[in-house]
Amino acid sequence: MIADGKLVAEGLKKIIVDKIKDQNKEVCFVIFGDDPGSRQFIKMKCRFAESLGIKTFVSEHPEDVTFDAVKKIIQDEVSKKHSGIVIQLPLPKNLDPQQVLNLVPEELDIDVLSDNTKKAYVSMTTNKVPPVARAIEEIFKFYEVTLEGKKILVVGTGKLVGEPVANMLRHNNVVFSQIDKNTPESDRKDLLKNADIIITGAGDSYFIKPDMIKDGVVLIDAGTSESEGKIVGDVDPACFEKASLVTPVPGGVGPVTLASLFLNL
Repeated sequence: MIADGKLVAEGLKKIIVDKIKDQNKEVCFVIFGDDPGSRQFIKMKCRFAESLGIKTFVSEHPEDVTFDAVKKIIQDEVSKKHSGIVIQLPLPKNLDPQQVLNLVPEELDIDVLSDNTKKAYVSMTTNKVPPVARAIEEIFKFYEVTLEGKKILVVGTGKLVGEPVANMLRHNNVVFSQIDKNTPESDRKDLLKNADIIITGAGDSYFIKPDMIKDGVVLIDAGTSESEGKIVGDVDPACFEKASLVTPVPGGVGPVTLASLFLNL
């Protein structure tokens, strides 16, 4: 079965609209440089927000900005009393991403990417959930995927997918394995072949092939990369017939992650 992320997202949209009605919410998106992909993502997020009745403001700045200038920009946006602030990634190479993300106060960090907000999530002292982690939880819930007693594998250890997904599974007291490019190849192959559920966020185009997985596996593809001018996932479409459930890229985890971002308001 191919999961319909838009259908799952529609259910979350109804919850968001009900929770924020008459609250006059506004989200500020901060972008540096002219990367076409980043600008497209901002437009998509703004359209989604506006469909929920959430106001948006885009704060645009040149690529050659200094960290001190970035600090002033974020302070200025914080002073404007936005409901949430999102730093669009990737950032210019002269900036340390985590230093910049840490400038967003926890109460405004709806992306859950600053160190303070991530720590609050790990210690369960915040209601905010990393959007991709919540998205995967919602997909499991919608398609009635049971985690108990399953061999679960997380592919990738990055800050955007691997790390928050691992923390989400720990919150749910789920036993899992995790691999990345440094895992010995023989171990990688063995874990992939025996996994009942694979959650991947490696950003490596179509690297998971049919001969690497078993029949009936659940494939949650949260990896994105570009191939021949298109956004694609980690899972080769040839795997779809072997899987009992698979999230396509685009149209799978992405729309639910977007809805989950605004749930953090």
